[in-house]
Amino acid sequence: MLSFSRLYHVSSVTCSIKKQSLKLCKMVNPKPKKHWYAPSMLEFNKMPSVKSLTKVTHEPGKRGIRRVAMLNKMFMKHITDLMSTGTVSMDIIGRGIEISKVNVTSDFQTVHVYWICKGTSTDEETEATLNSVAGALRHELSVLRIMGQVPYIVFVKDMHEARILDLDNRLLKADFGENYTPTDPGHLLKTEFTLDTKISPDIKAKIRQLEIDEPSQESPIPEMTHTIYGLDHAKIMNRLLTARKKSKDAWSNLESESPVISYRIHESTPIKVDTVTQNKELAEFLLKRQILQNKLAKQLRKTSDDWQLSDDSGSNSDEEYIDDTYYEDEEYYYDDIEENKKKFAKE
Repeated sequence: MLSFSRLYHVSSVTCSIKKQSLKLCKMVNPKPKKHWYAPSMLEFNKMPSVKSLTKVTHEPGKRGIRRVAMLNKMFMKHITDLMSTGTVSMDIIGRGIEISKVNVTSDFQTVHVYWICKGTSTDEETEATLNSVAGALRHELSVLRIMGQVPYIVFVKDMHEARILDLDNRLLKADFGENYTPTDPGHLLKTEFTLDTKISPDIKAKIRQLEIDEPSQESPIPEMTHTIYGLDHAKIMNRLLTARKKSKDAWSNLESESPVISYRIHESTPIKVDTVTQNKELAEFLLKRQILQNKLAKQLRKTSDDWQLSDDSGSNSDEEYIDDTYYEDEEYYYDDIEENKKKFAKE
């Protein structure tokens, strides 16, 4: 007989080590109990700050950064193409609009298209035209299937280029005084070496005489090397081209009878054509073909005779008629062969 013993827990719950440690922590570090308060109406009516509006909710990783860079290039290419040749080009052509860059936001919600303004009164009209074209441009981009959902397009003035243009306009209008003579910075560059030390006139005359007697010869420009990271790309390309040429020549000169592919270029010899031998060979071929046709006709006639052995006398008369027609046809064939031989001999 098997006997089972029941296990009973005699220790109290309040005497457990965990409960005692929690009570001890509350006694050592007393903290007020947190209470919940209803939010006031001032927090709901509070205006959003610039920091809260510009806060990026999604930080892209390495793959996200690569995707954004690739999308920037693709949108730049397709947007410029559509603005010059698409359906929206009728409203834009003639305004001299130049796109400097395209930037897709990290959350893939908007595409900022930066355009260069001219700093004239037509900039406002151009901006209004671009904003009106943004929807149609987005529709054409969605047809190209660049993304699953094309972001909203926003045209933005390129402030960096605008500041440079404004600075150039201000410099053109600036007054530098009466004695100011505008100079090109390119004139400050010197193509030849100059000597600052003083030289006597006799030595100067000798130097001029030497320059006249020995005309200066320009040294040839050295050939540009194609060595990058220690690899001679020109040599590698020459090897590839020679190997490709060898394989191409081998396949072009491959003999049908030989099972081995030779990689040597065979000299092509001109083939002499003899018309007399060709005519003789053609006549012999026609004669052989006529003889073969006659043999086939005889075999067909024999098979027909075997099948008609049990026929009556009427069938015998038919066989005689077939024999007569056969011999007549055979004579006609030989006449044609003789005529063809004479014709080829004349040629």
